[in-house]
Amino acid sequence: MMTRQERALRNTVVILAVATLMLGGLLFWSLRAMALLKGDTTENETPEIAAAGRQPITDKQWMDELKKKHGQEVLVGMLNHIVVDMEAKALGITVTDDEVEQELARTMVGYGSEEQYFAQMQSQLGLSRQEVFAETAYRLTLQAIATVGITISDADIDAYLDQNAERFTPKKELELSMIKVSSYAEGEQVMDRLEQGEDFADLAREVSIDEESRQHGGSLGKVEEDDPFWPEGMLKTAASLDAGDIAGPIQAGKDFTIIRLESIRSPAKPDQKEIRALIRQELALEQVPPLQQVESDLRTKYDVSINIDNSLQD
Repeated sequence: MMTRQERALRNTVVILAVATLMLGGLLFWSLRAMALLKGDTTENETPEIAAAGRQPITDKQWMDELKKKHGQEVLVGMLNHIVVDMEAKALGITVTDDEVEQELARTMVGYGSEEQYFAQMQSQLGLSRQEVFAETAYRLTLQAIATVGITISDADIDAYLDQNAERFTPKKELELSMIKVSSYAEGEQVMDRLEQGEDFADLAREVSIDEESRQHGGSLGKVEEDDPFWPEGMLKTAASLDAGDIAGPIQAGKDFTIIRLESIRSPAKPDQKEIRALIRQELALEQVPPLQQVESDLRTKYDVSINIDNSLQD
């Protein structure tokens, strides 16, 4: 399950993956197209890969259709990876595995676990763990290329921190479960049943009107203490509880909620060196053209040519 918070935080991930996919071409098709362009699939090798009734679809038919729909996009993406790698080598730029892991850790904030994050990448974007890692490395390399020669002073970073202190203040993470009902009276009935020993998750599945959490026994996953997607009163109440405590009914707009605090975590103070490096990079990126333009400039610099059979394009 993905909570409302995770949907919002997923925008960060979409910048990571979709920006690359849109500018660099759908990864899955890219891998298939690479095989075709290398000659791994020939005119004579057209096995049937699917069928409807007795009407088959061959591998060649499938690949031709993919080329019609995504050929130019995929090809440009493949070329982008080549020219970015060439420019990185020319400039002596290397992105380490540790840097990629740190970037991924930042994009995972708000997800219940690393496994949940990668499951979302697979289900929403069709990216495997290895592909997410590779695209993160590519994006970091492209950013490093784009910002070569740009200097951000410590004073600039200090000023940014002063103006955005809240952004880097660690937030308590509340692991919550919820039962939402339409009226205070219904909430009282739920509280009575819980006091009589009924199971919270079973009750959530039975009576909660929140479609998303109900099917998971009321679980909301991890929610930051000031998450704007949830009622302030509910979160304040949750933050005052001990793990395992239940509270309610709490008014939430027109409805009422009964909550259970599963756990609460106060995150460690963030590493100041990492924060300053992140701000330095963000401020530098504000001074460069869009990364799509950087890719285009690199294709020009390295004399990229594209020769596609127009008959295969829409």
